[in-house]
Amino acid sequence: MCRTATGIRHVALALAVVAVVAGGGAPANAASGWDIDVGLAGAFRAGSWTPLRLAPRAGADAMAGDRVFVWAQDPDGEFVRAPAASLRPAADGGLEAHTCVRVGRPTARVFIERVPQADGDVGLAPVTPSEGAIEMLLAEPIPSTHRVLIVLGELPAAGRAARLMTAPDAPPLTVVAPLGRGPIAAGISPRDYDLADVILVCGRSLSDVPAEVVTGIDAWVRDGGRLVLCAGASAVDLAGAGGPAAAWLPGPVERLVPVRRVAAIEAYARAGGLAARPGASALRVPLLRDRRSLSGAVEVFEGTGPTDMPLVVRTARGLGTVCWVGLDLDDDPLRGWTGTDSLLVRVLGGRADDTDLPVAAREPGAVDLAGQLRTALERTGGRRAPPIATVPFEVITGLGLLYVLTLYPLDWWIASRGRPWLAWLTLPAFVVLFSAAAWGVADRRRPTVATVARAAEVIDVDVEGQRVRSHGWAAVWSAANTACDVAVGDGAGEEGTVSWFADAGTGFGGIDAAVPHPMLAAAPYRYGRTLATLDGVPMAAASNRLFEAAWERSTADGPLLVTSNLSRDAQGTLRGSFTHHLPFAIEDCRLAHGGWVYDIGTLPPDVTFDLRTSRGPRSLAGALQRRGAVDDRDLPNRWNRVEPDVSRILEVAGLHAAAGGAAYTLLPGGRLTGLDRTGLLSVDRAVLYGATGDMPAGWSIPWRLTPRGSADTAEPIETIARMCRLVVPLGPVGGSP
Repeated sequence: MCRTATGIRHVALALAVVAVVAGGGAPANAASGWDIDVGLAGAFRAGSWTPLRLAPRAGADAMAGDRVFVWAQDPDGEFVRAPAASLRPAADGGLEAHTCVRVGRPTARVFIERVPQADGDVGLAPVTPSEGAIEMLLAEPIPSTHRVLIVLGELPAAGRAARLMTAPDAPPLTVVAPLGRGPIAAGISPRDYDLADVILVCGRSLSDVPAEVVTGIDAWVRDGGRLVLCAGASAVDLAGAGGPAAAWLPGPVERLVPVRRVAAIEAYARAGGLAARPGASALRVPLLRDRRSLSGAVEVFEGTGPTDMPLVVRTARGLGTVCWVGLDLDDDPLRGWTGTDSLLVRVLGGRADDTDLPVAAREPGAVDLAGQLRTALERTGGRRAPPIATVPFEVITGLGLLYVLTLYPLDWWIASRGRPWLAWLTLPAFVVLFSAAAWGVADRRRPTVATVARAAEVIDVDVEGQRVRSHGWAAVWSAANTACDVAVGDGAGEEGTVSWFADAGTGFGGIDAAVPHPMLAAAPYRYGRTLATLDGVPMAAASNRLFEAAWERSTADGPLLVTSNLSRDAQGTLRGSFTHHLPFAIEDCRLAHGGWVYDIGTLPPDVTFDLRTSRGPRSLAGALQRRGAVDDRDLPNRWNRVEPDVSRILEVAGLHAAAGGAAYTLLPGGRLTGLDRTGLLSVDRAVLYGATGDMPAGWSIPWRLTPRGSADTAEPIETIARMCRLVVPLGPVGGSP
């Protein structure tokens, strides 16, 4: 978000009147004439996209086709108008409108405005809430630094597992269990589940989940989410019902079979006593029909081998992963078993190795990798301008002390020499002199152009799903108070979203800060007709404003992207060859799978890389940590918490868990957590990643920045770091390379 060292802002109104316990609660306080459902049964996280369902009350002067605008605050306290949502007939016979906003303040203050259909096109109307807009406060949001586990089902063990996964003094893993606790405003868009770090679904409760929620969760997983499905005997009905949820199973279900021995389950959970529980002898689990040719990784099985009776299987789905547990953990005998807690910890990712996070939190620097990326973008220069650096503290302090010394004793000594009238000359002279010095110091560090825009990007190519999905971040520096329009591509076959980008936490300018960040150029702004365009974003002089964007398009109608025949040998290493047919070269290219990485170098299009000619694999963690050898000892390169290299930050964030997670960086991923593709490396996927230069149209986020002014011409946005990653299935793909 906007950063400036000047300006005074009024104290923001921060009176939260309705608190909702994460995981359930009443809907948001009803505004006059409106009923509003927020997030998942009232639960939502500050800084994340939040779905809203708005319904006019009976007797309200509202008609189908009327448009509803919702204004929500960004971290600067400025109101941002969401695109228009049309009132449509609801299932209960009334009217409803669905929209999605990002809440950037802990007060969760919004305005709701209805525009009758008869008023015509209001897409270019002034961006200020009208006098008829209704102000209200949503429920208290989950803090932006908290991780969130969504549980669809009645599973008390999830709360205990979440506490086990939280390191002392670290932000907790908050459990949200919305079923039966209130209306769910989320729908088919993956954006509606932006608050989730991981979603756990109980198969026995899936019939209570609305179909649009299942569709939305499936889209969220394919965009890179993590899903855990607990379906034992309930897997039969799940497979028979079809739909997206059936695809979460690792394969078709042949029949239910009894579990003769539970030793494997107890060993995985690191707990005993399951066999002695009532009903353990009648425990039945699904037997997969294609268990001998599963595409995923079998973690737990009963029998002599993984193909006998798989019980825990991880598979890839798009850019995300699904962990299937072939047990109904919300039913006896597992519901009351003490080992269910530790079993859930294992399938959810294990206990957090964050013992150094409390110490790191007291050190200067960002609170997560997303904040570190923001700082690096702000200060990194490009071809059009040098790096944007702040004036050193020593220079500011030196000028201040020197100014004080000129007033006393120098100016006092001149006035006390019998000529006090000289003080009327020396004081203005000193003020002008030091003002000019301060102005000159700041001007030397200021770019010579009016606007400087830098961007970074991570491009994911889902080879099997035939999709290109990009995440981007842009820092825009302005020399003067102005406003600008920011947009990403929204052409045929494309879908783009742009929004503000700010630090998590309670620090200066943070999303959870009690007082919003002050800004002289404060003004409300709005989205265009879609979330791909922001109009009239205020820019303060000599400051940066940060944006984040997501963009995707389908490649199903395009040419073949990859031909490969990669396979995994008994040692877990890869063999085979690989060729990509992208219209650009990938530089400093590496191929990762399991815990290994293969150095390739520059890989042009249509050039085959054969693993037999490579130097062999090396440790992926060692490559990401850039370990060095000293006296035959392997020494990791400690992570720099003020790392200014944007490419380096994206590389580590993209495989954060493989690099060691927070145990290595001393920082959680924050909003960059969704970029981590480590989970794909343990299943039947390899990830080819590297840097790219200039991209042809249709392969990169098409940023458009237009400062407001007489010319209204678009300013170029220079991409200073771009990473491309190809998620490639093992086995034959596209024929032989």
